[in-house]
Amino acid sequence: MTGRIGDRERGESPQADTVDGARSDSNDGARARADDGVIGTRRTLHVGRDRPIRISAGHRLRHHDGKCARPHGHNYEISVTVEGELGAEGWVVDKGEITDVVSEWDHMFLVEAGDPLIEAFEAAGDDDALVILEHPPTAEVMSVVLERRLAATLPDTVTDVAVRVSETSELCGGSGF
Repeated sequence: MTGRIGDRERGESPQADTVDGARSDSNDGARARADDGVIGTRRTLHVGRDRPIRISAGHRLRHHDGKCARPHGHNYEISVTVEGELGAEGWVVDKGEITDVVSEWDHMFLVEAGDPLIEAFEAAGDDDALVILEHPPTAEVMSVVLERRLAATLPDTVTDVAVRVSETSELCGGSGF
C-alpha cells in the first residue's frame, strides 16, 4: 500500500500499486491481486544463505581408514535453496517447513545401515537418537538425503531443491551453490 498522506487527509481511500505500476483503489485490491500475474510467478527462496541453519549431530564413516571412522560430531551449517511458484501467501514455501525437516537431525547420530553402532545404540536404549542412512553419512550424502526429503515434503509448486551441508569451514557438500 502506498497511500499518500494527502489522500488520507482528504478522506480518500489509499491506493495500491500493481505489478505493472498501475494504481488501483484498495477496494479493488482482491481483484487486482488475482489478475496482476504475481501469484504463480517462479521465484527462488534462500534459507540459511547468509546465516546458515545450525544443527549439532554425530556420525562416523565406518569404512574410512582415518580418524573419521571413530564416532565424532560437528556443528553443521546447512543452507537450502528452493525454486517454485509463488503461492497465494506470497511465498514459494514457508521457511518453517524447511527448518522443520533439517531440525529433525539436530542432536542425532547419523550412521550407515549395517553399522555395528546401531546395535550398541539399541542396547543402550538410544535407538531414537539414530538416523540410519543407506550410504556413509558424509556431508555430500547428507545434502542429497535432505534434498530428497525436502522435495517429498514441500508443496508441488516447489520445482527445485538444493542443499549445502558444511561440516567444517573447509568442507561442504551439496548442489546449487
